[in-house]
Amino acid sequence: MGFKLPDIHEISIDVAGRRFDGSWYIILHDMVVNYNGHAASTPQRASDAEEVALSMLRDLVAKHYMPLESIPPDIPPAIRIAAHQYVNSNDDESVTADFVASFGPSVASSAVHRQLSWLCVNALSMIVPAWQHMCDSNVAEETFHALRKWLQAPRHEVDWQTATSPAVALRDGVRVGDCDACRLEPIADAVASAARYLQSADSADASACLLSVSYAYDEGCHTRDAPDRFEKWLVFDVLQTSLECLPVHEVM
Repeated sequence: MGFKLPDIHEISIDVAGRRFDGSWYIILHDMVVNYNGHAASTPQRASDAEEVALSMLRDLVAKHYMPLESIPPDIPPAIRIAAHQYVNSNDDESVTADFVASFGPSVASSAVHRQLSWLCVNALSMIVPAWQHMCDSNVAEETFHALRKWLQAPRHEVDWQTATSPAVALRDGVRVGDCDACRLEPIADAVASAARYLQSADSADASACLLSVSYAYDEGCHTRDAPDRFEKWLVFDVLQTSLECLPVHEVM
């Protein structure tokens, strides 16, 4: 017979000296369907409900939690620590802002400005190819390529007024308003935020870019073999290259 699992906020475990409770975002991602307010069908006795819940949480932590040792050791210490917090979060505005801030003061034309510019533009590479499959134009990818060329050669001309404004996705001449809008709008916002950061050096624009990319990534705008979360891909596949002010390989 099935039985009711404990309330999601009543369970917690210790793993490697760190306490994880049921409010950790992973639970909401992986267990919301069969956890909060739902009965779990299991051959266990009802008296075992708490241990079943704790076992599920242990499995999720083992699957998703990235220890500090997993972050490349040659990344600057402040960025490495912030990246560790970031890779274990999801769509968290304050953690994203802290990650961006860990690069140091963002001043126009500084090394930090250039590194974060590459981080934003490289982050776009995973999501912009999806744009053309959902609407009439390829403006998101075209703007992405223009921004990347500008980073490589600042003499490259960019229509900044257009680039810094979110593109409107049209299909058959009509603004897309169906379920694809939840994918297209964050792509447009991410591209515009990246362009604004390249021009402004305002850390808030860099944070907004990464958050919007994460939203689009969560909606499936990524390759089939991509990591399960944007934060993992950014930290393990993009961060080091961006610190070196280089482009990541083209995402197809």
